[in-house]
Amino acid sequence: MVERKQRWYDVDPVLSRAISVWEKADENIQTVCAEYVLDKLKDINFEMSLDEQYEYILRRWYDKNVKVSHAMEYIKHAPDELRHELALDIVEYIDKIETEKNEQ
Repeated sequence: MVERKQRWYDVDPVLSRAISVWEKADENIQTVCAEYVLDKLKDINFEMSLDEQYEYILRRWYDKNVKVSHAMEYIKHAPDELRHELALDIVEYIDKIETEKNEQ
């Protein structure tokens, strides 16, 4: 039996759902959502270094887009409470974008 390593965002079921919704969204919605997350984090003066971010092989779904990759790294290193809040915001934001898109 192969033991599967749990991903960092699977620890919180809400965050896991948010990342799943984000991953399944269209690429342009992923980017808009990443911009939203980055703007929200800038609003609260959350800072971190992205120096080590690209010391790995780009194999994850979010590594294909620099903005999405940056947003994911910020979420990964955010405090738990902020991470949970962002997860709820991500699901709500993507749902809003997709609803507006379907109404056009």
